[in-house]
Amino acid sequence: MTQEQKRNFTISIVVLALIVGGIFYYQKQKQVVKLEDTNITTPEGNIIPTPEPEPTAEELLQKKVNEANAEELKAQETAKKAKWQTAINNARTAFGKGEYDTSIAFYNEALSYFKTDISYSGLFFVYSAQNNIDQARVAIDTAIKLNPLFTDHWKDKLSLLDDKTNVSYQDLKNVYSEGLLKVNPKTKIDLVTYFAVVAENNKEYKDAISLWEYAKNLYPQNALIYQGEIDRLQNLP
Repeated sequence: MTQEQKRNFTISIVVLALIVGGIFYYQKQKQVVKLEDTNITTPEGNIIPTPEPEPTAEELLQKKVNEANAEELKAQETAKKAKWQTAINNARTAFGKGEYDTSIAFYNEALSYFKTDISYSGLFFVYSAQNNIDQARVAIDTAIKLNPLFTDHWKDKLSLLDDKTNVSYQDLKNVYSEGLLKVNPKTKIDLVTYFAVVAENNKEYKDAISLWEYAKNLYPQNALIYQGEIDRLQNLP
């Protein structure tokens, strides 16, 4: 091999080494970037997590503002609940003293804080005591709309309609049937037994017996009591 050939061969070897080294370096850089940008599993099975970026000063400030707003809203809600409870207690106290107008004012104050069936139910009793049937009916209907699960609301409406209006027995039965579909299943028995009494008072004895029979199936723990009502009704003259 001539001197010129040796020199060219050496240059070729150097160039090849540089090319191979460059490829190897590029592949290593890609692996480093991949490790930094994504979560991967190492050969040992460990997860290398992507580091979370540090929050900016603006983000930290906004977080503090949000926390402060949340605490303020919580404090306002607590204050409203306290005022609502005070108004309810005052309304009940006034009603017990026969101060109906004052009681109504306190129930309306309670409604300014929260629209609850408790307040409307309270208004129902005040208006009923005043013999203000129209307002009483509006109040109990609103209470039912807000909380149809509460059996006593349906019983109160039936009592109002049966005692203080001229609605037909069928109208009463329609209210009962609607309530039966909506009340809490755990207290449904209370509505059934209540309407059995309503049916008897309206001389609908056949319906009353059927209702007591239904009560036996619904709440067998009291089957003997309900059967006693059935026997009594069947022995009426």
